[in-house]
Amino acid sequence: MTSSATHPVDPSAEESLVDRVARISLLLGLLGPLGFLGWLQDVYWVFEIAEIFYLFFLFFFIPPGLVLLRGFWNRIYSVFRQVTGTGHGGTSLIGKNDPRAWIEFGYEPSPFKTLQMLALFVHPTIAIRGLFQTAGAIVAYLRHGGRLPRPETFESTVEYRPPFDDKWTVLNGSPDKQYSHSWFPPRQRYAYDFVITDDTGSTQDGGDGVESFYCFDEPIWAPADGTVVRAKDGHRDHHRTTGWIDPLQYRLAGNYVVIKHAENEYSFFAHLKQGSICVESGDHVKRGESIGRCGHSGNSSEPHLHFHVQDHSMPYIGAGLPIQFDAATNHPELQSNECTQTYIHCGQTVTHNMYD
Repeated sequence: MTSSATHPVDPSAEESLVDRVARISLLLGLLGPLGFLGWLQDVYWVFEIAEIFYLFFLFFFIPPGLVLLRGFWNRIYSVFRQVTGTGHGGTSLIGKNDPRAWIEFGYEPSPFKTLQMLALFVHPTIAIRGLFQTAGAIVAYLRHGGRLPRPETFESTVEYRPPFDDKWTVLNGSPDKQYSHSWFPPRQRYAYDFVITDDTGSTQDGGDGVESFYCFDEPIWAPADGTVVRAKDGHRDHHRTTGWIDPLQYRLAGNYVVIKHAENEYSFFAHLKQGSICVESGDHVKRGESIGRCGHSGNSSEPHLHFHVQDHSMPYIGAGLPIQFDAATNHPELQSNECTQTYIHCGQTVTHNMYD
């Protein structure tokens, strides 16, 4: 079977108007730094005109504003469904036609949780790292001459297995642009968020705390042979799991590991459990070797594993790479596929061959 970068459940999906506005706003916001050229007006008066570009920084407020409005709408719609008796199942922030609609995750709607998105935008640590991420994205674009890696142009030299055993679920991510984890910044363009779901599609057993989530404290493995180039531990796992973001976070990725597998191919694991990372920079790891455990550290709304492969060891300036996995995939609306090298997509379950 030939693996396709197009989402198999919804291959004809088009970018929504809201997503298009958010994407264009982010691009326009990138013009903001040109305003700093105004500092050169003492050299030549014409640079004074550049200060008008400061206004473009305002475009960065549009995407979180849209998130806020969407959150309020989802809350109103959720209440309406409860009043009219049309609501059922767990909580979801995605549409009923979305390939992930069958997944019930731990988010509990609240206007205050929606407002926290704006608060996080001015959170000192997140704001600073957000600027680094923006600057890094510009560097990534320049490094590739504006032509970032795509499934049609990139071919990996490494055979990757999923970074876990047994069956996990892809909550976010796809090489299909419509279902990308985050088309911007480019390093997360082909990233994935993995969780474990039960037979009902729920990510938790109904209990309280991080331990109620099936994926929490599950072992995470190296997806291929390589050398550890970065390993950062010590960040706490947030005790709240219903959509609240840790206000004391100081690393977006929380506890993370970066492994070099080949020239310009580095895997990145984020939100690992505090104290679980069992590798250090310089360690050589084998495919399937333990590196840590799934956690809830950093910028995380519920326990999950963030994973992607990029082309640089420095997280911020890397460009995401669209890789295939040695895995079997399944989806409620599709027939299961046997273990093979394949792209994976949000809404699918992914199973690694335990005898690999």
